[in-house]
Amino acid sequence: MTADGMRRRRLCTVCKRRFTTYEKLGAPGLKVQKRDASVESFDGEKLFQSLRRVSAHRSTVRDEDLRRVARDIEATLVDSGRKSIAWNEIVALALERLRNIDVVSAQRFAANYTDESGAVRFDEAAPASESPQLGLPLTDDE
Repeated sequence: MTADGMRRRRLCTVCKRRFTTYEKLGAPGLKVQKRDASVESFDGEKLFQSLRRVSAHRSTVRDEDLRRVARDIEATLVDSGRKSIAWNEIVALALERLRNIDVVSAQRFAANYTDESGAVRFDEAAPASESPQLGLPLTDDE
């Protein structure tokens, strides 16, 4: 047994050669509904890589911490008992956990989901209020 799964030695029944396989337990059919309405399988490694990318220049954040966050999120999603998870739920879980490790990394992660008004948005709906007008105000006769 290794940290990432199980190592198994096998024997080919045809040529009688030995070979090694590495088996990894995956999330049982966990699907992610993405922003563009497509659906893909949950990938904890993909989540880890995105956390790693936003924490790349932070010396206080270790890969072990980020891997633990990704595993914790995956365990939380699997324990929920649902087969399909919306992308915004994963983002919310990641932001919550990342804030506990490094606030700057959490802000960099949240920047991917920030709209033009500066609010973190987890849906495709229009902003609730009008954004402030930039530039000169319009006069009544324009």
